[in-house]
Amino acid sequence: MAITHRHITTANEAGGSPLLPISTQTNATTSFYDANKKNLGRKHTAKQLSDKSVAVVAALAFLGLLTPMLLFGNYHRGNSSSSNLRGALGDGPVPRPKNWKTWGYHGFRDNFRCHGYLSDRTKPLPTMEDWETMLKAYNQVVDPTYKFDPDIPPTQGYRLNEDGAQPYYAKLSPGKGRGLFASRDIQKGEIVHDGNKSDVVFPDGLSWKRYMFALPRTMACDQAEWTFTQKFKEGGPMRVVSSLNIAILMNEGNTILDVNVQPEDENGKPSEYSAVFYAMRDIKKDEEILMDYADYDTDYAAAGIGHQVEQTKMEAVKTYVHQAAMGWGMIFRQVGSTLGLGS
Repeated sequence: MAITHRHITTANEAGGSPLLPISTQTNATTSFYDANKKNLGRKHTAKQLSDKSVAVVAALAFLGLLTPMLLFGNYHRGNSSSSNLRGALGDGPVPRPKNWKTWGYHGFRDNFRCHGYLSDRTKPLPTMEDWETMLKAYNQVVDPTYKFDPDIPPTQGYRLNEDGAQPYYAKLSPGKGRGLFASRDIQKGEIVHDGNKSDVVFPDGLSWKRYMFALPRTMACDQAEWTFTQKFKEGGPMRVVSSLNIAILMNEGNTILDVNVQPEDENGKPSEYSAVFYAMRDIKKDEEILMDYADYDTDYAAAGIGHQVEQTKMEAVKTYVHQAAMGWGMIFRQVGSTLGLGS
């Protein structure tokens, strides 16, 4: 708050001149007082305006800082009403806020506080109990008929063919966290993984969102990390895909030279529509199985798990710009009224 220093004119300071007649001196003194009174009034008014101007400038500066925060902060949060959930979440299921249906993939990761958990590269492998919990949630809210492979537990994978399980096992990978490693020597051109026998495909985005809320928080974070999107034929719908066994733990190569498996069609050509992975070269036993995540197009909005604001980005920006403009307009009108510019 500004401190106003007022100068008060005393009678001695405004004394009359002895060389003038009394009547003239009185008039002169009166005029002097009037002039000083007007001067003080002008100074006081100017000081008031100065103080108000400082306040107005401060308000404008504050709004200048606040507007980008409102524009981009609210957009980033997607107007989520769930910020009060942060810091209060344990490892149980996360309660649904009223706007849960509008949450997108990134909204789940953010509001479930997944970042710290997912950045931990020392997390242990999911246990049989973990996989069973995920299956139970999937049966409850997505597909009650889905079951694990009857012969091979999810901690080991699934039955790839008549010879048994797929040719890999799970363990921690240095610098990457959980990963898959060849359980034997694998020859170039051999099928390493068949997603048609392993993956779960959600019927729509809403079922995936229900599934996330049915899981304990950290398992939901795991599923967020494991979720990907894929079309199964050219021109087909984009689907949300995951898995309920170790097959989902396949990591990405640090460089294209590290990649040793890729999805291919029945003609042996790379295909983003295929879920069958072939060895691109010979893979030695205990070598890590690595894919290129770019083999599949990531489009959460097309798959139904993009945030409402993410899907209507321009509409959201226009709304916030309009609100900001209205706020600035009100301030400028107030400034004009304060400074007497409108009269």
